[in-house]
Amino acid sequence: MSHFHCMTKTQPSQVTDLNLPPNTSCVLLKKRTVSVRDEPLPILQPDGVLVRTIATGEVIAVGDLVTTHKVGDRVAVEPGLPCRRCENCKGGRSNICLDMKYCGAPGCVGSLAKFSALPADMAPHIPDGVSWEEAGCIQPLAIGVQIGKRVDLRAHQTVAIFGCGPIGLITAAVAHAYSARKIIAFDINPSRVEFARKYISPLTGKPIIDHVFHIADLPKAGHHGVANGNAANAADTAEISVPNGDHEHKTPGDIKWTAAQERMREIISQVGLDREGGVDRVVEASGAEDGMLHGVAIAKQGAIYLQVGLGHIETHHFPLVAVTNKELDIRGITRYTASCFPSAIDLLSRGVVDLKPLITITFPLSKSADALEAVASGKQIKVIIKNQE
Repeated sequence: MSHFHCMTKTQPSQVTDLNLPPNTSCVLLKKRTVSVRDEPLPILQPDGVLVRTIATGEVIAVGDLVTTHKVGDRVAVEPGLPCRRCENCKGGRSNICLDMKYCGAPGCVGSLAKFSALPADMAPHIPDGVSWEEAGCIQPLAIGVQIGKRVDLRAHQTVAIFGCGPIGLITAAVAHAYSARKIIAFDINPSRVEFARKYISPLTGKPIIDHVFHIADLPKAGHHGVANGNAANAADTAEISVPNGDHEHKTPGDIKWTAAQERMREIISQVGLDREGGVDRVVEASGAEDGMLHGVAIAKQGAIYLQVGLGHIETHHFPLVAVTNKELDIRGITRYTASCFPSAIDLLSRGVVDLKPLITITFPLSKSADALEAVASGKQIKVIIKNQE
């Protein structure tokens, strides 16, 4: 936590009297290397709670100044602690706090541990009807709520989602709960496409996503007029013939963009959006360049495009001329803001979002390395770690 959140360095008696077992934790050593070992017990602050972390938390001690929580309460653990003092926090954008401390980020203790300490107001209560496994999905659902905010999602709009992983599916669930008129999703992974097609609404008993498409990679430059036919060795521009007999130089990005436009024109017609010319909102949740190109191509005039997905590449081809001509709003997103966790819990408790189908595998804390590899494999949707097992 930020230094000003740590008002005391001494463990209070309500914790020491518990004689708790070792704080077994999963610690990141380096990329894709973790160690499960005992770590110091976090210090309970006067304004905080100490929780026994299950898939989220059960309060086992409360600070002297806390009146909102009691021992035995079931709570979610918000992993991001803003400073609450910087310009962004004061402006209501605590998710981009200039001194954010986020569980598991460099320099911060993660929440894959038997015990966690946090400010009481960062531990919202969970209704009894929400299982521990579902509670373990509240954080990604909170991100889905923030996605809805950032993309300005409203009732009766059309939405395209690129990427049918957990965030893409949760985005679809939130859009459905917000009464989106038509939801379209895309993925290059056939198994995720099939999963998305079978994700059923708790409200209608029908699939949440109206149309799910398996989409191949966009063609490389070498497939479109590069002399040697080898995309890996293609020059920065390719000369292609145009109908009037002239020649036009196209970059590899331009060639992919042309293909993306052709594909999305077919999709727009297939899903019945010809008259509108595309969708109102685009959520790119894959982090792939192809998803970005397709996303701009399917966006209608004046649409909002939200970049959610993050890949390992920092720069991509992006069709700026189309962005300008369509007058698109291009937005980014980082984590979530203050009201997202309570909103996510409300969606779950009212039964308008069902996260149970997304939980495809569960691991004990001792198998954290296997759990993280399961996430990296892309074969699972939502992986849950039970910290007390």
